[in-house]
Amino acid sequence: MKIITSALAVLVFSVSILAQTSSTTEPILTIKHFRWYENAWSVPCDDCAGLPQKVLDYRWSKRAGAGEFAAWVVLKNLSRKSIKSISLDFVFRDTATEQEFLTYSLRFEKEIGRGKTKEIMHKIGKSEEPDNFRPVGPSEELVNRTRACGDGPLILDRRTRQMVRIRDDARFLKIYPCYYTPAVTRIEYTDGSIWQP
Repeated sequence: MKIITSALAVLVFSVSILAQTSSTTEPILTIKHFRWYENAWSVPCDDCAGLPQKVLDYRWSKRAGAGEFAAWVVLKNLSRKSIKSISLDFVFRDTATEQEFLTYSLRFEKEIGRGKTKEIMHKIGKSEEPDNFRPVGPSEELVNRTRACGDGPLILDRRTRQMVRIRDDARFLKIYPCYYTPAVTRIEYTDGSIWQP
């Protein structure tokens, strides 16, 4: 259920980035979908039934891919130029306070033609790329906190069929104590020009 409601929120939370020109505002990029997730097996063992909790906890911590994460985005180029590379941040915030507690920065060297859509995924190994995080070299505990984060500050309330702020509903706040959003920080075009917010 968590995945379904988060996916619906992602569709509503699509982001358009606008470039300012002297007299007009031109849309240049849309983030159609995005996701941050632990790149690990969700089941620690095939023979888990009846095992003591200590054994289950140990197997969970040692399962394949534990502590490795991945960033996934689907981008659509709305500008009149082909994109050469994109830099973006995944910004993690505490849901109740809106305070940022972690940011992961990455750069995609993927060309995206005019009007084209590109799906990009990047895997982050455990304790790798420490300089891509703010704070630099975060503790394993801080990075692991991102497992519980929702895809943005809004979620679909299935009872009312309305989008609501997670922090305004105690039920959702318990499920999603934090959330993340992507923010494009730089676009380099194939003609050598650059866009920055």
